[in-house]
Amino acid sequence: MKKLFLAFMLLTPVAMAYGERNEIIVSPIYGKQKNNNDKNAPVKGVTGSGIKISLEGKGGVDDDVVMGLGMGLTYNSLKVKGKDINSNSGSLVSIPVYFMIGTGTDNGIYTKLSAGFAVRNGSVKWTDNNGGSGKIKARPLTGYAAFGVGVRKDRFSIGVSASTSTKAKRTYSSPTKHYRDNIMLSGAAISLDFGYALK
Repeated sequence: MKKLFLAFMLLTPVAMAYGERNEIIVSPIYGKQKNNNDKNAPVKGVTGSGIKISLEGKGGVDDDVVMGLGMGLTYNSLKVKGKDINSNSGSLVSIPVYFMIGTGTDNGIYTKLSAGFAVRNGSVKWTDNNGGSGKIKARPLTGYAAFGVGVRKDRFSIGVSASTSTKAKRTYSSPTKHYRDNIMLSGAAISLDFGYALK
């Protein structure tokens, strides 16, 4: 976790050096439970609630098109749900770095589409009443994409966005079953974005 935080601090000037509008965005996150109907049920991975702090530098290309760079530091709780599951709480820390393009260079409605990659670290372990134990661990490097829409007024903005789910490795072992596979931790993560432009 310390290494991820250091990477965030080192990359911050890159995002802030670009663009006419440098914005800090604070986003409470709601992790939507992903339906899991695979053969290894009842184990379900879920990305829980959390928070994201993003820094974005953006500039107008023409009258209504915006392009820019961004990065964030995200924390989510992790929880394993299912019948007869005993779960220890875990956490997920991510640093997404992304390119963005959108509309809305002035006051009014804006949209933005972001694409890039995310460095992640985190895991959660669990046991069950069948004598089994398992672990879900986030993959260290994955793609990242998000879409957002909102309203901008002078230095302030408010909006909502949805970002792609996190990929993870899952292992499980019990007296009757053993498996190792890749899963998605949740459905799309929904966040409410509150922005303030530094310049």
